[in-house]
Amino acid sequence: MKNKLVVIVILMLVATTVVSATNIKVNVKKTIQPTMSAVDVPVWEVGDSWIYNEQLIQFMYKQDGTIVYQGFFNYTTNYTVTDDTGDNYTVKMTSTHDDQCRMNIGFFRLKFTPRTKWTRETINRKTDLAYVSDAHQEKGLVFCLITKMNIPIPAYYSDMNEVTYNQPGVLIPFPLNAGTNGTLPNCSWTGHQKMALYWGLIKLIDSDFSGYDGEINYTCEMANITVPAGTYDAYNVSVESTFGLGHSISWSYYAPEVGNVMKQYIDSSWNETGKPGHHYECELVSTTYKP
Repeated sequence: MKNKLVVIVILMLVATTVVSATNIKVNVKKTIQPTMSAVDVPVWEVGDSWIYNEQLIQFMYKQDGTIVYQGFFNYTTNYTVTDDTGDNYTVKMTSTHDDQCRMNIGFFRLKFTPRTKWTRETINRKTDLAYVSDAHQEKGLVFCLITKMNIPIPAYYSDMNEVTYNQPGVLIPFPLNAGTNGTLPNCSWTGHQKMALYWGLIKLIDSDFSGYDGEINYTCEMANITVPAGTYDAYNVSVESTFGLGHSISWSYYAPEVGNVMKQYIDSSWNETGKPGHHYECELVSTTYKP
């Protein structure tokens, strides 16, 4: 159970460089004619930042199909480049939860509060923005409701997750050419996750993990997309892949003007049952990036 939960979390991390199936179908059809020029990887500088609205729904099941984990999260996240020396960028993210964020795991039902902070630090390779490492932690005040009890009990929650990519995780196949398709490099990772309540007195997860992406096929086309930050002619990189325990389809909209993904959808399912694994989407709110 622990390893499955971690795989869901890692798939989310790979996707957010920085859902419903109905929304996906509507947006991916907004295509326009391909351009002839190729778009290369952007150059980031210290201080460049991107603010996103992110939504995530996660599910995990027992062998009999019973749900043993589910999470519903809404975030406003701020990603900022903090170092650009050497061959990699360091990007730090800060966020808070809104009152709608909640999680059920085992006997525990947790409701997050704005005092629950989420921070993250990624190392991205300059040549293609691929992930080299990824570490995140959530901690702060939550309200815990034990099964069949409706009285919320304040609790201190912490979740720490560190990931190293043995083969860096490539999201965008730079240089981008509309009207093309191909295969992304395979990706694998190892790490450790520790999730607990009351400063470690109640351990929910404490385990090492590893994972990999199988064959990753992509297509690239142009799409006219509107997000809170504006309207852009974006490169829509659609990817279909397997990741050991499941199957994933994603749409990542990259706009050269913002130097990053400005909209994204992911829809994944578990291989064993075909049941939903997670649905994810994000939209760019604003950026300080200048081409």
